[in-house]
This record gives sequence, C-alpha cells and structure tokens, in this order.
Amino acid sequence: MAAPLAAIALTAGLSAPAAAFSPERAAILVDAVRDNGCEMAGQQAPAALEPLGLDAIEVQSFVDILYGAELVRVSDDLEHLILSEQLCTAQGSDSMALIVSAFASQEATLQPWEPDFTPARGAEFVAVLRDNDCGMSDAQAGDILPGHGFSPEISRDIVTVMLEGGLADLSEDASQVNLSAPLCAADPVDDSATLEAALAAWHLAHNQTAAEEVTQ
Repeated sequence: MAAPLAAIALTAGLSAPAAAFSPERAAILVDAVRDNGCEMAGQQAPAALEPLGLDAIEVQSFVDILYGAELVRVSDDLEHLILSEQLCTAQGSDSMALIVSAFASQEATLQPWEPDFTPARGAEFVAVLRDNDCGMSDAQAGDILPGHGFSPEISRDIVTVMLEGGLADLSEDASQVNLSAPLCAADPVDDSATLEAALAAWHLAHNQTAAEEVTQ
C-alpha cells in the first residue's frame, strides 16, 4: 500500500537513488524521524536525511512499507510524516523487530518504487497545474486534485518524475510545486509527448542504476 503522503516534498530534495532496500536502512530513517520528535515535515527531509546517505527512492519505499504496516501515518494537512506511538517509543531491538516485521508483511524488501501513470494522465495533471497559474500548494492540492480524479499516490508519482526531469520544481519551503517556465508556456497538445519522454528517461536512468548495482 502506498502512503498518501506529500512524499513529493519529503523526497524531492534528496539525491538520486543509491539504494540498498533493507530493514537496517529503514531503521536509519525511523531513527532520524524519532530524533526529530517522531515526525518530520517535507522541508526538513533534505537536511535531516541526505547526510545519513538516504536517497529519495529509498525513503519513498520505506515510507510505503511502514505505512502499510500502520507504523507511520500522515498528518491531516499531508505535510508531516508521523511515527506510530508504538514505533515512536520503541528502542533498539524492539524498534528493529517492528521494522523487520513490516518488511516481511509487505513482501517489498527489494522492490524499489516505480512511477505508475500513463503519459496521458500526466498531461492531464499538467493541465490542472497550468490552469492554476502553473503551480499548486499542498493546501490547494487537497482541494483541487481529488475533483480531477488524482489520488495522492498518482499525484506523487507524476510530480516525482516531473521534478527529476526538470519539468517542475518546488518552492523553497517545499510546500508548492511549480511547472518549469518552458512547460508552463508550452502548447498543451505537446504535454503527453513531454510526459512520455520524461517517463522513458526516468526508467532508463533507474534501470541503468539497478543494472550497475547488480554487476558491482
């Protein structure tokens, strides 16, 4: 189960994947959130997580696994990742046991996140942002996107690919996503092809990274 998270913000400022998907790596994330008062806002993530060697793909995968096991939740405003009371208070081996159990129950230990949307759906998302002055805040997203049939999961997928492909960027406080100037001004008829190219580039880059890790 994917977390309905503004993980767009939580992961966007982090570097591209390095990723060894393991409970031990997930524990680094959990410890960082616990040390931050058992919750973390998206704008806090780069400074808190990147020095620990955690990248965006790892973080998203770990959040999905922990969310599926009800060990984390998202604040009502979708801006904060919050540890469950059980995971927040657990220490040492007790904390690790919860994380290991979450990995086992999700059967996703070695399954990295991949975007799951069509270019046409991505183009529809771009159209919504373009009609909203080429940007959208977290608060606006909760009001606008459901009416266009966009769940938090697919919105996250589209924005993640757009950010990595240079088609969008985040505000300094990571609370708003904005289309790039060229995409904002582009002819909407070209949006589907643009998203198709961005998806292809994402898969090429990440499949190549995975292949290189296998050969090392």
